Amino acid sequence: MLKSTTQNWAVSNYQVSATSLRPVLVAEDDEGDAMLLRLAFSRAQIQHPLMVVQDGAEAVDYLMGNAAYADREVYPLPSLLLLDPKMPRLDGFDVLEWWASRSEFRGLPVIVFSSSSHETDIDRARRMGAREYVVKPNGFTQLANLVQELCERWLSAVLT
Repeated sequence: MLKSTTQNWAVSNYQVSATSLRPVLVAEDDEGDAMLLRLAFSRAQIQHPLMVVQDGAEAVDYLMGNAAYADREVYPLPSLLLLDPKMPRLDGFDVLEWWASRSEFRGLPVIVFSSSSHETDIDRARRMGAREYVVKPNGFTQLANLVQELCERWLSAVLT
C-alpha cells in the first residue's frame, strides 16, 4: 500500500499535454526535492512535461516501457534524464551502468543531479557517461536558474 501511495505522488504529476514535446524524466526518491524541481521547472517556464519516478528501478521500467509505462502515448520516451545517484532499489550509478549498455538510449542525455559534491562521485558519473554532474543548490532561485540553464543546454524547446 505504501508503494502505491508513494508512486501516486510521482506519477500523478505527469499531465499529458497537447504539445509534442517529450518529457524530462526525473529519478528522485525525495518527495520534497521532486516538488521543488516541479516548482523550479514551472518558474523557469519549461514547456517540456516533467515526469518524476521514485527510484532507479522505476526509471528503468519507464525507459523500457514496462508494466505501468507501456503506453507510449501517455509515457513517451524522455528528452532528458535527471538522475539522483542516491536512491533505493537501483541507485543512479546502477541506472547509468544499465543506460550505458543500451545502445537505443545513447542519444538520451543523462544529467546526474546530486546533493553530493564528492570528487569520487563526480568522476564516477562522468566515466559512466553522464553528460553533466550538477550539485543541487541550496536556494530555490538558484535551483530555478540551474533548471533554466540545463534546459537551454539540453532541450530543443524552452519557453523564455
